[in-house]
Amino acid sequence: MTVNAPAIGPGTLTIGSELMLTDFSSQARSCKIVPNVDKGEPIVVLSGETAPGDRTETFTMEATLQGDFGVESSTTEWLWEHRGEVHDFVYIPNATLGRKVTGQLVVEAIEIGGEVKTKPTADVTFDLVGEPVFGPVAGG
Repeated sequence: MTVNAPAIGPGTLTIGSELMLTDFSSQARSCKIVPNVDKGEPIVVLSGETAPGDRTETFTMEATLQGDFGVESSTTEWLWEHRGEVHDFVYIPNATLGRKVTGQLVVEAIEIGGEVKTKPTADVTFDLVGEPVFGPVAGG
């Protein structure tokens, strides 16, 4: 069976609680949730068989953001002001599909500036705190 993969966007990316929500949707050029698995070496046991080694999972959000340093309500400046803090996030890759990814991330600052006469972007990796949660979009 052939499945048509949905396109990314239009969607949303917000960071912060409802009281202090910052919308990155208009600055995000790309966004993805990335699982990272670390597998330990298999363990040989007395019987000669092997048992699996330790397995740990971590998750990150990787994004490319359009720089907006100096503009009113700058997301670049928000990231700098809140770097190192843990904040909630909501990522909706495609709003028409009615699904979202939520969780908490550690805020990181992004680069400021770039090549002359360009609109700079910056790549950033946010560590997630715990596992991301998948769910329906309210009203979707």
